[in-house]
This record gives sequence, structure tokens and C-alpha cells, in this order.
Amino acid sequence: MSVANDGASSPLTDFFTKASADTRRDVYNTVISKAIASQRDVIEKAEAIKRASSSAEKHP
Repeated sequence: MSVANDGASSPLTDFFTKASADTRRDVYNTVISKAIASQRDVIEKAEAIKRASSSAEKHP
């Protein structure tokens, strides 16, 4: 993590330097879980669009 141009630490840098390992791990796991859920949602929507497109092509 880099320091801002004015020499002040960013809130993210402060968090990672001051938070306990357990807290950092909990935050990391939460972020990763949400990212995975979001990616699954995108994949499901893409598959639904693909199925709808495929179905429309079969029945013009």
C-alpha cells in the first residue's frame, strides 16, 4: 500500500497496519465471499441470457 501524496496514510493502509490478524482475516473472508457470490450471480445471468437466445434461435 502506498502513502498518499500529502504524506498521510489512507484509511485502508491504517486498517491493515492497525487491525489484528483475526480482524484482517475476517474482513478478507467477507470480501472474498461477496465477490464469489457476485461472480456466481453474473454467471447465472449470462447462462439465462444464453439459454433465452438459444431458445429464440430454435423457434423463430
